[in-house]
Amino acid sequence: MELITCPGHSCQPAALIASHLAGCSMVVAPPDADQQEPLLKENSGESFRGTPDVLKRVARGSSAYPEEFKAEVERWLAVAVDIEHHSRAWVEPFASSKEYSDEARAASQAALTAQLQNLEAALGESKKSPAAAEQGSTVKCIAGTPSLSIADIALLAAVQPLLSYVMGAEARALFPRTVQWVLEDAGQHASVAKIMGKIPLCPAPQGWVAPPKKDTKKKKKEGGGTAADKQPQAPQQDGAGGGGAGAADAELDPEKAAKKAAKQAEKDAKAAKLAAKKKAAAAAAAAQAAKKSAAGEGAGESKKAAADAKRKAEAEEAARLKAEVEAIPKGAKKDVSKAAGKAYNPHIVEANWYDWWEASGYFKPDVNSTKPPFVIVIPPPNVTGALHIGHALTNSIQDTIVRWRRMSGYNTVWVPGTDHAGIATQTIVEKTLQREKGVTRHQLGREGFLEEVYKWVDVYGGRITQQLRRIGSSVDWSRCVFTMDSQMSRAVNEAFVRMYNDGAIYRDNRLVNWCCKLKTAVSDIEVEYIDVPKRTLMTVPGYTEPVEFGVLTSFAYPVEGGGEIVVATTRPETMLGDTAVAVHPEDPRYKHLHGKFAVHPLNQRRIPIICDAELVDMNFGTGAVKITPAHDPNDFKTGKRHNLESINVFDDDGCINEQGGEFAGQPRFKARVTVVEALDKQGLFRGTTDNAMRFGICSRSKDVIEPCLKPQWWVKCDTMAAKSCAAVRSGELEIIPKEFEVVWFRWLENIRDWCISRQLWWGHRIPAYYVQMEGETGQPGTLSEDTQRWVVGHNREEAHALASSRYPGCKFNLLQDEDVLDTWCVWCLHQTLLTGNLDAKEVERAKAGQRADYPDGIEECGTDALRFGLCAYTSQVGCCFCRMAATCNEDCRKGALCFRLCEHTLQVHCCCLEELPSALRSAGRIPCASGSACARHQVQCKRCGTHGLYASTSLVYCCLEQLLSALRSGMDALHVRLCVHTTQVRCMRCSVRGAELMGLVHTSKVQRKWCRTHGLYAHPP
Repeated sequence: MELITCPGHSCQPAALIASHLAGCSMVVAPPDADQQEPLLKENSGESFRGTPDVLKRVARGSSAYPEEFKAEVERWLAVAVDIEHHSRAWVEPFASSKEYSDEARAASQAALTAQLQNLEAALGESKKSPAAAEQGSTVKCIAGTPSLSIADIALLAAVQPLLSYVMGAEARALFPRTVQWVLEDAGQHASVAKIMGKIPLCPAPQGWVAPPKKDTKKKKKEGGGTAADKQPQAPQQDGAGGGGAGAADAELDPEKAAKKAAKQAEKDAKAAKLAAKKKAAAAAAAAQAAKKSAAGEGAGESKKAAADAKRKAEAEEAARLKAEVEAIPKGAKKDVSKAAGKAYNPHIVEANWYDWWEASGYFKPDVNSTKPPFVIVIPPPNVTGALHIGHALTNSIQDTIVRWRRMSGYNTVWVPGTDHAGIATQTIVEKTLQREKGVTRHQLGREGFLEEVYKWVDVYGGRITQQLRRIGSSVDWSRCVFTMDSQMSRAVNEAFVRMYNDGAIYRDNRLVNWCCKLKTAVSDIEVEYIDVPKRTLMTVPGYTEPVEFGVLTSFAYPVEGGGEIVVATTRPETMLGDTAVAVHPEDPRYKHLHGKFAVHPLNQRRIPIICDAELVDMNFGTGAVKITPAHDPNDFKTGKRHNLESINVFDDDGCINEQGGEFAGQPRFKARVTVVEALDKQGLFRGTTDNAMRFGICSRSKDVIEPCLKPQWWVKCDTMAAKSCAAVRSGELEIIPKEFEVVWFRWLENIRDWCISRQLWWGHRIPAYYVQMEGETGQPGTLSEDTQRWVVGHNREEAHALASSRYPGCKFNLLQDEDVLDTWCVWCLHQTLLTGNLDAKEVERAKAGQRADYPDGIEECGTDALRFGLCAYTSQVGCCFCRMAATCNEDCRKGALCFRLCEHTLQVHCCCLEELPSALRSAGRIPCASGSACARHQVQCKRCGTHGLYASTSLVYCCLEQLLSALRSGMDALHVRLCVHTTQVRCMRCSVRGAELMGLVHTSKVQRKWCRTHGLYAHPP
């Protein structure tokens, strides 16, 4: 089972407690801000939505959901859901994500007060059941169950945020039994304490603590706003119980009660009248149907027989045509003079044409032609699987452009190819081997594993090329390449050697994004960031129990000579690698500690207390910051400024290494608990508080990214970035639209060096060799390596000669780097290759062909790639806590959410636009034929505040149904649907602009008529 909730939802801890009580396993997915209600997914595909259904499914068949107490449990579940709903006006992050008026918040307070009064009364009346007494249970259960039930769990999870963050001491005083039940009774149950920890109370002395108000003046139109805005608002009920008294008075008012009863009676009378009309109409329809059936029973049977005969004849005709098509030799032209079938069958019509085109060489360019060239390269799809509808869209557009240029008199060529996709392919093949053969890549060895990968590539690489043929892509298959082909490998190696010799590639110990599950460094754009507003439990790969995030742990460092200095961290396990404590030089609290040392309580290492105004904010927390240079990007920079030691305390698996002393071998998140326990035993633990935090997870493995200090290969990017900026400023390179030049400069002017090595076996192995002197113990890839011992050459013999000249008379071994190059780096490296170990004449011919075939070229880079691929990631170092990029990352993250919504919706219904009924277009629920969004479809985006494109669920389902219809009608219809309305998401937020494709698209009606007459692609291109 997998649980998905929005950040801060009370169902998450409740479901975890229920799973503990029921003894079942459950995966807690990362919080999803778009998930309005809790969602529980089972492996069988069944899903449960909403807190009651989720908890009932988790506790099914256990003592937490006893059958004999089912009615009472469900009654209190409904109360918990009501508290959960009304709490959103007061509890973060919900209270600030939606605009609540004072009147709405007062109403919520009244409703909450009433429910808390009911709970208080029930706790005063309830006693332990006889069964609970027999079992020795000390917990008072609200539904009278023998032990803790999901009703208790749901109520506890719903009430806890109110007591901890909203209700001050005076407000809580009205509900003493409820407070005691939460803190000392149900809250002390072992399963509850394990998940929720120590429950804090709101420190406010009195009243209900409302979230800060937002400025709503800008959102009101001139003239006073809506009618609701003009009505007098109810005052804020800061006093405890005020709202509840008002509600009670309203219920006891006889005049209001009479009006309410009259309205209800009128409504009931109308409903009864409507039901009578429906019943009479149904009876009349039944009588009419019976009459028609009696009169035309014989005629109906005759029509059915005729229809069956017609279907049988059509099936026989289709079988005959299919046999004729299959009899045509591969590559031979189909005879179109024969009569086609009465019904249009796309599979028969489309068959054989592509084979004939390919055999006739229609897609190959004329090398001796004097026509102007037009050449594009297909964005190479990964060999990790089959192509999908997105590939069909982009290839349809490119194919249209290429065919148009070909018909316009250009000498065209469309170059195909496939990408090896290092991490993705290796991950899939490893999982397949484990599932089917029960072996790991290490058991097979490098060569054996690569053989298995090539088998995978042969299967899926061939499938991809067949799919491209199936949709009619007019590519020149004689030029098809795979990024792991031998000629590509030679070019990559040559480029690497040249860039290393020029100083553009170097080896260094720096922080990387380390994925402990994949055991490799990953790039910044392979890291997804998650925000948690407070204490949150989440399932992490490799751990049976959920891991706690969003908690700030405070502890003290003893100071030499007496005293202590308190620091706080969200990752207490990293304190094993602390090498300093930083304070602000102007902070008067710590001036007496300048130049002194603290003592590490777990390994007795002396830690200097340093002054750093750049890192430390004296007004945040205690004003003292622990420094772990090997596991935090900001600390790494601080360590460089102060020449601090960097101690890596994690191994490649994410366990504590030998630097951790008594904690060595413990997984990092288990050490998070045991380190705090050890500090507590020494009396140095100072408590925990909820803390909003942001951390990264690997987009491929969903493991939490660990910033780690690793020796890796890096590319110097500053010189290349300066040239790129100069090219745009001089006009040599043009970015369309021009407003994205700001994004271009912002990214390139803040660029960091790029980590290009990956700890994989599948990919281009790095042509670098480590010189290990005889008798030495230092190993490449570890912190003990000497980064100056590397030599780079095209092969081992060349590297050996270089090492011999550098270390004359020394005995050594050459160890080739086990790592491979980042897949994207492969594409960058071959661009730098001018000459290499290829034949000189061949290189000259290639250069001449490049000048002739690629005078300008077409580079595929959408605004989404520019915005999210460049702007969102200003640091190539791989930090998930980078303060410098925080603002930019936050903006892009919000934009990406809206971008995904628009993209997914538009890709579904725009490609089916021609099939939708005209009534829907006139209703304004979809983009007009011109591509602009209709007025009724422009609704305000709840996420970013601007107006964006949203589609109703019914519309999406309708589009999906039409898409299936288009697929059934053949690839011609799919091509038309994909090309008619292509969209480009341009605004950073949600605005969408549609564009028709160069006026080349036929209407659906004309296209069908042409296909029925001639067959798809009936003429040479």
